[in-house]
Amino acid sequence: MKEFIKSFFSFGLATSIQKVMGFLLLPIYTRFFSKVEFGAIDLIQVILGIASIFAVLQLETSLQRYYYDLEGKIKKTFVSTIFILIIGFSFIITLILFALSTQISNLIFESGNYSGLIELASLQLPFTNFTMLAFIILRYEKRNKAFVWLMLAKVLSMIAIVTLLIVWLRMGIIAVFYAQLISLILSSVFIFFAVREFLLFKISIPLFKKAFKYAMPQIPARIGSVSLSYANRFFMVGYLTVASIGIYSLSLKLASAIQLIYSAFIMAWAPFMFEQLKKPDHKTIFAHTLILTSGPLFLIVSLIALFSKELIILVASEEFYESYHFVGALSLYFSLFIIKEIVDIGPKALEKTKFLSYTFFASVIINISTLYFLIQSYGLYGVVYSLLITNTFLVALSWFISNKLYYIPFNIMKFSVLAVPAFSLAIYSMYSLPVLWIRIITGFIAIIYYGLLFKRDYSIFQVKLLVTKN
Repeated sequence: MKEFIKSFFSFGLATSIQKVMGFLLLPIYTRFFSKVEFGAIDLIQVILGIASIFAVLQLETSLQRYYYDLEGKIKKTFVSTIFILIIGFSFIITLILFALSTQISNLIFESGNYSGLIELASLQLPFTNFTMLAFIILRYEKRNKAFVWLMLAKVLSMIAIVTLLIVWLRMGIIAVFYAQLISLILSSVFIFFAVREFLLFKISIPLFKKAFKYAMPQIPARIGSVSLSYANRFFMVGYLTVASIGIYSLSLKLASAIQLIYSAFIMAWAPFMFEQLKKPDHKTIFAHTLILTSGPLFLIVSLIALFSKELIILVASEEFYESYHFVGALSLYFSLFIIKEIVDIGPKALEKTKFLSYTFFASVIINISTLYFLIQSYGLYGVVYSLLITNTFLVALSWFISNKLYYIPFNIMKFSVLAVPAFSLAIYSMYSLPVLWIRIITGFIAIIYYGLLFKRDYSIFQVKLLVTKN
């Protein structure tokens, strides 16, 4: 458990640096771009996110799954095989986006004016995926300092280039994608020298087959996951406006304080989980990890919901103020992904990854169905309600299926006691927030409530570990 916490904060620091960049750039974006332009940036990022599925093909999960199982030259050959294939696929997808940029622009924006931006953005794919794979290597090698410094260099270069192109040169929306591309190219050069010792620049067909066999059942799950995140944009384009997407996008950016935690958690969780599975007391550790993680997580969601209005005023111009209605609920939405990862141990432990796809596709059906009905009646509120309903269903279904495959004694009553206050505050904040002094008092009560529960559960966990060891 201590190793997990150490990894969480080590990699969390680096990931936090990257996510903090998003917050630092928000005042620039919201003051130099309109809601429509902000929405257009979001939609192009969505296009990249969807395209990335077919460039990566979940092969990075195979890299993580088998990294500790292989040694020496075989490991380097395996790593090289994954790198070469993903980078190769990334270039192919980039070429396809170039060829279809005008059609995509007409489909999404009802205009071909954004085709150049789509082409420029698509150039990021090979560099994005190269750095993603390289950071995985640094994590699994526990090279924490190199990870942090390289991430810091990536973030600072991005901030500097954005400031130069948008604030000083006033290049407009195209500057966002130039800045991202230049920053990624520079980062790729530096990180290559950090991981080149792990690369042999050769492909092994047997190792590729092994990797693809593990990854292939997860590809539908990844499609489902991306659909959960992005399907609402296409409904919003159909039923709302690009300006509405701009409001929604800003809410998401602020709610990504939780996504920051999620990113750090994922980086620490995968190696921690696979290492703990080899220990006799792993079920006790996993069961208490859920409770000890949920308390602080739901406390953060509660505080974000309570002070969402102040967060928006701090970072955005008046044109975007209505975004505060959705920040708390979207924070809760992101938090449920972390809970899903913890309870979804069975398919990964038994290598039955097809069940990950089953749960995500069931959730996609719920997502699309609720979106269709709720967005027409409730607009942006309907979009957010759909996300909450979908992710709550996803957690429940993942919990059920995983425990059928590989039972972990998760305590649903303790989890509910932690979840209910956060759900209540997040939904309440969508419609009304009391005066500031009442919210401050409520925040202190939440801190005491979650703090006492965490102290109790951590003490119980320590006692159980001692009993298990003896």
